[in-house]
Amino acid sequence: MSKLIEDNLIGAIRSAGDVLLKCTMIATAVEFCGSFLTKETNKGTTESNFLEFWKSRYIPSKYHEIGELMYEVFRNGVSHSFIAKGGVIPSGEEKSAKKHLEFFEQGIFIYVPELEKDVIAGISRFLEDLKNKSELQENYRFVLSELNRVGKERYDEFVKKYKIQVSQETIAGDIFPDIQFVLAGGSLDLIPHHTGSTISKHIKVEIKVKPANEENFKA
Repeated sequence: MSKLIEDNLIGAIRSAGDVLLKCTMIATAVEFCGSFLTKETNKGTTESNFLEFWKSRYIPSKYHEIGELMYEVFRNGVSHSFIAKGGVIPSGEEKSAKKHLEFFEQGIFIYVPELEKDVIAGISRFLEDLKNKSELQENYRFVLSELNRVGKERYDEFVKKYKIQVSQETIAGDIFPDIQFVLAGGSLDLIPHHTGSTISKHIKVEIKVKPANEENFKA
């Protein structure tokens, strides 16, 4: 989970050079993390997932009251059309940094570097909870498995409908949805899907079962 959230998710936000691209990464990250709080992921949960994380303790309270507005004009704008809708003014201009979250005739001003800092800090705090709380880990497993299941079902339908000849070669991707769940060293994590021989070079999975008649069994 560290790689997916810290390297891929937070890394994508930090590495985005264009302001609008960074906004897209931020909006997606907020919604994605929210799904691990709601344990829901489908077409009808995008708003609730976004708001769940946006208004959570992970995000500074100064953002909470504008959550619905930010979903409608910020998230929906940059996610669907690349640019934010009217009513929000995202900017990376340092000279206007102190105007962050001020309301103007044109809309609410968002100094993107500050929003980025606040959201990344929130995601980092969430990641620490995710590593230590079994309920969040269960939500994490469920959401990712659902995304994988729904996508694979749609792919299989497409392949069947158009009678596509599928290669039997096993091919590895870099990140989700090309993943497997592996219990290693007592903690849940995600690793890229590779062949068994490749996995065995990098990870050792050990399973210990407590016998029913041994109360003092130690793993």
